[in-house]
Amino acid sequence: MGSRLIDRRSALKGGLAAGVAMPFLSRAGFAQAAGSVRIWTFMSAEGQSPREKVFKALIDEFEAKNKVKVVVEPQPFQELETKFVAAVAQKRAPDLVWLRDTFLSLVVDRKGLADLNEVLTPDFKRDALPDMFDVFTQKAVFDGKRVSLPIWPSPAQIIFYRKDALREIGIDAPPLAWDTFIDAAAKLTKGDRIALGLPTSDNSVSAFINIMTGFGPEIFDKATGRIDLTGAQAIETANVVRTLVARGAVSKTLLNAMGDDIQDQFAAGRFAMAQAFAPRFQQYQKIAAGYDPKELAISAWPSFGGRPPAVLLGPYWTVGLAATSQNKEAAVAFLESMYTPEASMRWAKDASLIPDRRSVMKDPWFEKPEAAVTRNFYELLSGKGAFVFPQRVPDVTKIFAVLNTSLQEIIGTDEKVEAILSRAKTSLNW
Repeated sequence: MGSRLIDRRSALKGGLAAGVAMPFLSRAGFAQAAGSVRIWTFMSAEGQSPREKVFKALIDEFEAKNKVKVVVEPQPFQELETKFVAAVAQKRAPDLVWLRDTFLSLVVDRKGLADLNEVLTPDFKRDALPDMFDVFTQKAVFDGKRVSLPIWPSPAQIIFYRKDALREIGIDAPPLAWDTFIDAAAKLTKGDRIALGLPTSDNSVSAFINIMTGFGPEIFDKATGRIDLTGAQAIETANVVRTLVARGAVSKTLLNAMGDDIQDQFAAGRFAMAQAFAPRFQQYQKIAAGYDPKELAISAWPSFGGRPPAVLLGPYWTVGLAATSQNKEAAVAFLESMYTPEASMRWAKDASLIPDRRSVMKDPWFEKPEAAVTRNFYELLSGKGAFVFPQRVPDVTKIFAVLNTSLQEIIGTDEKVEAILSRAKTSLNW
């Protein structure tokens, strides 16, 4: 890239504005130095996780090739979108921001993001965009404006399982239909080990929704994005949870479990299977104490009525450009640098992430044993049962909390599921 950073963008702009002799000199009114790009993300540029190390390497290479300083300002991931919206209004927003897909509409409605169609280079539009997963790139287009780029395509909340535990009951993987899954799960609870761990207190995920995805994308109303919480599908989902509890596969004692709680207890060998965040696979392996980490594997969610196994693609991360950015050329240059085939290969090899660029999967490295997990994730992502949340998720700031409360009541009480779900519908004013 280097010296081409400005040249390739001048074609988009029809030449640099008159009076600007150097591309990144400060100008009156700039909120930051024109030779820097500020980024808000949940990661640290000095972090030691695999993806943070790759992130840092990409930053170092970009800075070495361009007279641009990349400044990373880590933020709590739960607050990224709301803090960003406030920062845009106050004219102090960063140039680039990591956003969850379920919050994109919130930021778009407040005019916080630039239209990437206007600033991405022709080469990137021609070569990179068609090489990404359509299901992700299409969701980021609002009224013809591309507001972000998905990063690290992921199956999000899926099932992690121990192959050794499943071998005890004579199977290699979890059954992919709910009736047979329940039968297998009932046999997996043994001594202090529970068949299935479900987080019920995380405000950004919902095990109830993940189980319900077994009915496919039709669970979301096309017009409103809502779930019919008192309909037959929601009631059947609740009854599946009740049956899992009745047969000992889900414990009543885990009514306030966070994702980290499930992760720690899985590491100690307490679960045979658990709902888990896909990018944490390496972390699950690293901290495994109660079982051989080589026995860890992944699965889609079971389905209802012969449908394909379910994989809900979200919440996942996307990267957007602030509408108020004063350094769009440099910011977009760095943005594009994270999506080259070389960068995608590095995300995959060094951080075990699915490549953003699908063509990278043809590399011979993915045939090696160490790439087996990435191949498995890629297969889940490419399956017929994979779909995303609607572009607009109503009440996204409270839907997960409300449904997690309902899940706790379904697991821990004997109240009729219809009454519990009706209360959730009322809480959401649906």
